[in-house]
Amino acid sequence: MKAAYFRRCQVETPPDVVDVLWNLASQFRGGESFGNVLDLGAGDGRFGRQPQRYRSYTGVEKDAAKVAGARMPHGSRLVVGDALSWPDSGYGLAIGNPPYIRHHGLEPHWRDAALARIAHAGGPTLKKTANAFVIFLTQALLKTDDAGLVVQLVPYEWVTRPSALELREYIQAQGWNVYVYRFDANIFPTVLTTASVTVIDKAGREGLWKFGQIGRAGEVRAVPQATGSRSKPIAYSAGHETLHAIRGLSPGGQDLFVLTEEERLFFGLRRRTDVVPAVTSLRHLNENIGQLTAKAFESHYVAQGRRCWLIRSDRESLSEALKDYLRHVGPRWKQYSTCTTRSPWWRYKPHPVPAVLVASGFIGNAPKIVVNETKAIAVGSVYGILTDEGAPSARTIAQGLAGFDFGRRIVHHSNNLKKLEVRQLNTILNQLFG
Repeated sequence: MKAAYFRRCQVETPPDVVDVLWNLASQFRGGESFGNVLDLGAGDGRFGRQPQRYRSYTGVEKDAAKVAGARMPHGSRLVVGDALSWPDSGYGLAIGNPPYIRHHGLEPHWRDAALARIAHAGGPTLKKTANAFVIFLTQALLKTDDAGLVVQLVPYEWVTRPSALELREYIQAQGWNVYVYRFDANIFPTVLTTASVTVIDKAGREGLWKFGQIGRAGEVRAVPQATGSRSKPIAYSAGHETLHAIRGLSPGGQDLFVLTEEERLFFGLRRRTDVVPAVTSLRHLNENIGQLTAKAFESHYVAQGRRCWLIRSDRESLSEALKDYLRHVGPRWKQYSTCTTRSPWWRYKPHPVPAVLVASGFIGNAPKIVVNETKAIAVGSVYGILTDEGAPSARTIAQGLAGFDFGRRIVHHSNNLKKLEVRQLNTILNQLFG
C-alpha cells in the first residue's frame, strides 16, 4: 500500500463497536467461545483484548509501531506481517476492521500479487478496482474453516458496488448465509462511508442475504432490502447510443484544470477559446433551477468564485497565454497519477458536451438535475447525459428523471448521502425512455 494512503486508512475502532462485533459473533454461535480467531489488519490488536471470547487469537498488522506498542492478553499474539500473505488457515472466526483504501492507493505489485494468491487459493477473481477492504474480506473467507464465521466492520457499499461483484457472486455460489447491518449512527466522523457489520456464516448454507440497521448498543432492526426500503437497488446497465449517461471528466486535478474567474483573468485566458464552462458540483444550486442558462452560470458559478472554467489544454495548438499558465503550474501536476501517465501531462482526452447534468450524490429522494443550456462540461462527480438524433429533448429527460423516486432504490453511501452510479442512471434512462 502507498504510504500516504496507508496512514490515512488507519482508523481505530471505538471500543463499544468492538463489543458490538464480538456480541454478534457470539450470538451466531450460541454464546460459545471460539477456538482459533484471526484478525487481518489488526491495528493495535483491540479485537484481541477480550480473552474470554476465544482460546487463541492471532492479529496480523503491517504497522510495526502499532504492534510494538500493544499489550496483549494471554492466549493472543499480534504479529507484524502482510495480511494477504498470511499462510495459516482453518480459523473458526475472522473478526476485525480491515483498511479502506481505494484501488488508486494500492501498490500495483502488492495488489496484483494479492489478487493472484486469492484466485490460486480457490477464491474469486477480483477486479483490480476492488477496494482493499474487499480484498481483506475475501481473504478472511479463505482463511476460515468450512463452518467458520466472518464478522467484519466494512463499508455498506460492498453489497451493491460493481467493484465487489465477484465477491458477492463467489459467496452466492457457496450458498453461505450473509447478514449485513448498516449502522444508524456515525461511528467514524472523519470517514465518508457508511459503516456496517457484515456477518458471513459459512455453516449456514441456505444462501440467505439479510439486511438491517444496527445501533451502537447492538440492537438490530431488520429491513427488507439493501436499500433500507422494500425496493431493490437499481440495477447496473449500459446505455443506448442515442441516450446514455457518462461520468464527469477527470482531467487530473481540478485545482489545475478548472479555474475560477479570478484565475482566468489573472492569466489572461480567453473564454470559449482558452477555457470553456465547466460544472464540478450542483450542490449549491437552488431546487427551482431546472435550466443552467448562461445567465444562471454567470450568477451561480462565475460571480461566486467557483471553479468553473476548464482549460482547453486538450487541443494540439495552445495560445501563448495558456502555455504561460501551464508553465506556472510547475511540478504540482506530478501529484496526480492521471497526469503522470500521459505526455504531455496536460493533454487530457476531450469530453463531449452533455444535454443534461446530474449530481451523483444526493440527500432525499432525487439528485439535482439541470438542462445544460450553457453547454458546460461535466467534471468530477457531476454526470452528463448525452443525446443523439431520435432521443427525447433535454427538457423531457430532465422532467422524467425529476419524477423518478431514486431515494428508495439507492443504497446509502455516507450517513444520509446516497450515491448514484452512472450505470444505474443508464438503467433509469432505459426504463423511462426505452
